[in-house]
Amino acid sequence: MSHLQRHLAIAGAWGYIGRKFLDAARALEWRVSVFDPAPQPSDVRLQDVECLKDEETFLALEADLFHLALHPEARERALHRLLARDGVAILNEKPMAAPQRPQDCSRLLQQLGQSHASPPPILLFDFPEVFDPVTTRILHFLDGFDQVRVDEIGIQRSKDREARDNPRNTKRMVHIQYQETVHCFAFVLRLLGHLHGCPEAILDQGIQVHAWADHYDPPNPADYETMVDGKTTYDIRLGSTRMHGWTDFKAGAPSTKRRVIRGQGDGSGWEIEVEFLEGAKRLVIDGVDQQVNPAGSSYEGVLRTYADWLDETPEQLMTSTRFPNAPFAHLTYQLSSLLWRSSFEGRELIISTTQDLLAFDVGFDDAQPSFGRYGAGEMT
Repeated sequence: MSHLQRHLAIAGAWGYIGRKFLDAARALEWRVSVFDPAPQPSDVRLQDVECLKDEETFLALEADLFHLALHPEARERALHRLLARDGVAILNEKPMAAPQRPQDCSRLLQQLGQSHASPPPILLFDFPEVFDPVTTRILHFLDGFDQVRVDEIGIQRSKDREARDNPRNTKRMVHIQYQETVHCFAFVLRLLGHLHGCPEAILDQGIQVHAWADHYDPPNPADYETMVDGKTTYDIRLGSTRMHGWTDFKAGAPSTKRRVIRGQGDGSGWEIEVEFLEGAKRLVIDGVDQQVNPAGSSYEGVLRTYADWLDETPEQLMTSTRFPNAPFAHLTYQLSSLLWRSSFEGRELIISTTQDLLAFDVGFDDAQPSFGRYGAGEMT
């Protein structure tokens, strides 16, 4: 990364994610500008932060990177404005679209394709484990083999999001397949896409998904129009790679972002165990602890890696799905849709190619009338 000071502009800086990136930018000694019409939290130090009251002025900033930590409606408006600017770099939040609005994915892809900006805008999505330096170390280890394959990936991503004493749990969520398991898909596509040249190469070998789900029990049920899934377990096959996982927001779920990856390299077996949870980060390769910083900031990792990519491979960031751009995010969204549908129907679904995956119609709108309602005696 260049030693020149970077400039990060955060829209929605007072929310949880915005605050994390504000702290990360400060730790990296970046210049920071923020826009958030919400009341400023009393515990935020502002002496080294430029606070803008006007959205137009904020969107016109000559920043190195914009981060949009906004609610979906406001995010869409800001994104539309930024994508018309020459050479702007943006970090956007997931999911790419709401579960009931898959057409928003196509709309964004069309907007990017029709942009007259020169140079064109760079838009990447905030999948922290894709950017994490720990993931880079995993890829470097696998690059050390002449012949390598991934046989099995186990993923557990969970936390207790039903606890009534955590104010953040009152933030309304969507089905967990879209809200949380999408991060697992992003990590797997980054890993396998690196080894196979692009994610499409592994997806074109076929996808099998069998999933199950349990309903979420929110602390604020009145804020939900329908029930949403709060836990999913799944068995997936991507080509010859088996993926089995558990994403859990139910009461008592442990806080973890753990993966176990096994495969063959140059005729010998290998195993990688990795934990991405801040405060407990760990990387073990073939039984040897790689001594990563347990407290390493995932948000600093996102900013550092994005800046490195802007310096080293800017021309590939929007053309290759080895990076978390909009086409990459679309693949993760469609995998989330496939996972949700398999959970909803309780049966295995099979997709043959990437194009079939992209064309998959989840039928969310048609299914919505059958969703349960909180308070209607349907929770078990």
